Amino acid sequence: MNQLIAFLVRARVVIVFLVLQAICFWLLIGNNDYQKTAFINGASGFIGGISNTSRNVQDYFELKRVNGELAAENAMLRELLQQPFLEVSDSLGEIQYQADSLDSVQFHFIPAEVVQNNFRMTNNFFIINKGTNDSIAPGMGVISGLGVVGKIRSVKRNFAQGISVINTKNPISIKHQPSGRVASLLWNGTDPKTADVLYMTPDIKVSEGDSIVTSGYNSIFPKEILAGTVASVEKDANRTYLNIKINLSVDFARLSQVYVVRNEKKEEIDSLVNENPLQQP
Repeated sequence: MNQLIAFLVRARVVIVFLVLQAICFWLLIGNNDYQKTAFINGASGFIGGISNTSRNVQDYFELKRVNGELAAENAMLRELLQQPFLEVSDSLGEIQYQADSLDSVQFHFIPAEVVQNNFRMTNNFFIINKGTNDSIAPGMGVISGLGVVGKIRSVKRNFAQGISVINTKNPISIKHQPSGRVASLLWNGTDPKTADVLYMTPDIKVSEGDSIVTSGYNSIFPKEILAGTVASVEKDANRTYLNIKINLSVDFARLSQVYVVRNEKKEEIDSLVNENPLQQP
């Protein structure tokens, strides 16, 4: 307390000066319309600028939450797109969705964020911020809003590691959308933006720009998920298969938000495949 009093005594001249300046400023503004208007306009602009900056900073820190909400909403919409029948159950507008009785596979989409990602190696992997606590399990497919990303390889409580499409040991069952012919997609280990389509026979007319999508012939991915578009096509030397190169739909250098695909009937389908291993696609 003594130090505060001593400081006020030492700075009394400056304090009196500042108080008198404030009084003069208040009198000047209060008794002159021009100065009052100029002050109000200036203060409004200054306060508006601070408010705008504060709002921008707040919006920046809210981006993660907003992205999470959008991802969850997109996952819900993906699930609803699988349901062909729509019924309104009551006057309050509660909506119930009934699946087609012929639909043998039910998929749910769990939004996740990529926290680590490799795309410069020969065999690339990624890590997401969801794990067993979020019902993630090995073997589940992973997609993004642009197309196929890969599949889950190993899982911990809060994180999971996925094997990427750009991995030379991760073939994917796909089909040529215009013809419906099924083949395999496999990365060649060089360009992370392209991959090869294998086992497509020359009797199929394949053109540049054709879409390559998931076949739905396994329990990992829903059908018709985009994998890429045909960049080039030519016959091989033996005229046995076509050499097809596609531009991948996903830019793995910018991978951030993904959806883990949970097939509610995967266990049942896999049990049938395991009973007849030679019939696996």
